[in-house]
Amino acid sequence: MLNAQFCRVFLYPLLLSLIGFFGQNAGAQAGPGRADKAVLDSHFNREGFLKIDGKPRLIIALYELPGDDERLREVAESGFNLVRAPQDVEALDRLRRYDLHGWICLGSTAELKDGDRDAERKLSQAINHFKDHPALLVWELPDEALWNVWWSRMHWITTGQQQELRKLIEKAGTEAAGRDRAKWLSLLRKAHDYDQRGLWKQAEEIYSTLWKELGAKNPRPDWKMSQCPEQVDELTEEVARGCRVVRQLDGRHILWQNHAPRNSVQSLREYNQAVDAAGCDIYPVPFSPNSGHSDLKDTNLTAVGAYTDRMREAAPGKSSWMVLQGFGWRDLSESGKNDPDPRKGRRPTFSETRFMAYDAIVHGANAVLYWGTHSIEKDSSLWRDIMKVAKELRALEFGIVGDPPKEASVAIADETYGSIDGQGPRLMLRKTQDDWVLIAVNEHSQGIAFTIRGLPKELEGKTLCRLYSEETHLVKGGRLRDGIAGFGVHVYATSRRFEVK
Repeated sequence: MLNAQFCRVFLYPLLLSLIGFFGQNAGAQAGPGRADKAVLDSHFNREGFLKIDGKPRLIIALYELPGDDERLREVAESGFNLVRAPQDVEALDRLRRYDLHGWICLGSTAELKDGDRDAERKLSQAINHFKDHPALLVWELPDEALWNVWWSRMHWITTGQQQELRKLIEKAGTEAAGRDRAKWLSLLRKAHDYDQRGLWKQAEEIYSTLWKELGAKNPRPDWKMSQCPEQVDELTEEVARGCRVVRQLDGRHILWQNHAPRNSVQSLREYNQAVDAAGCDIYPVPFSPNSGHSDLKDTNLTAVGAYTDRMREAAPGKSSWMVLQGFGWRDLSESGKNDPDPRKGRRPTFSETRFMAYDAIVHGANAVLYWGTHSIEKDSSLWRDIMKVAKELRALEFGIVGDPPKEASVAIADETYGSIDGQGPRLMLRKTQDDWVLIAVNEHSQGIAFTIRGLPKELEGKTLCRLYSEETHLVKGGRLRDGIAGFGVHVYATSRRFEVK
């Protein structure tokens, strides 16, 4: 019989490494950098929830690693199970002491150009240094990678270049230059018009002419919007190459990618082939028709659900992780903090925070992660609200990760004065052991009365409690009837064990 310590220290890690190696090779045969389906199935359940110690779990995560242990204990006791950690063993040790898992962002280290052995060596060193730490759960790829290809160049191309060329034109002092000034200014306006219309190549030809005629050197000749699609493809290949290296070294931890709420489904889908989990950050509070964070037509609270759908479409078969708002926009700058109008960039309320979390979940999110809490006070209402929502979700976890019925129920809204057209709350129904959990999320801004039809026969004659209220509802004829406030969330269950005690 083999010595137990020998198995634990030497044999088991070797077997895990071999499993990861051969699993990665199988994935490589399926396509460059693609996550292998067998590996995905071993890490996630059928609904996309990550397995921890063999059990599917709802991931509730925080980007901020609190500096003091009392606050970290609060995070753990509030139901969080994942916290972003720097590339530091002591940080992972702290998380381990509170039974928390950590994720490490690899950033640009995961971008490997073909044949760049130094970069590959640097990535390998990072993986090997942390992969065996018991607190590590996830590797994160470069944040908002595809969007940053465009965004990093956009200000120069659409504003900075115009300003520099205009300064050069105004400084042109010779008589000949004076005669040409009107022509140059006309060309500059024309280039700006092309930029506004998305005709990048035409604008770039004019800019090139102006730099040449003004006798100046373009400080950023390679920053061209017309080249961004090609550069997105290059980045996709580089990250896929990096993912292959990670998987060859570590088959136990997953790779996840946070995107911006931008980019085409096509480019996102190509990129996401290399990852295990994908999603985006979306921060819609306060509502504004001109919100700069969402570029969908929907810029309201319901943009969270809309982007969850979009991210799932862009990562078919992958786990869906959504990053939610843990700040107010005014918190992110000194000018915002000093704005005399407290409504500008305000923080989300409790009901908004709760709605956004449930809206992501009923649209299929397997994880909710909060960004921005580093900018808010830890005795603030928003911090307490986030902790409260996390506790509620953790208490409900086994209902959320439970089994869906074979046939979906539908909610029909009563006729009302609004543009509702019968659309009731969005539903999520799950069974866990002998209990059922039903979540209803009203994505309308107005309250509605509704009837849920087609509930499973197993629920017939059963009473559902509306959690956090004294209400109960009898299922009769496969139906349940209730009313719900605008942007409201109701959770019904056959037991009150899902409530926070």
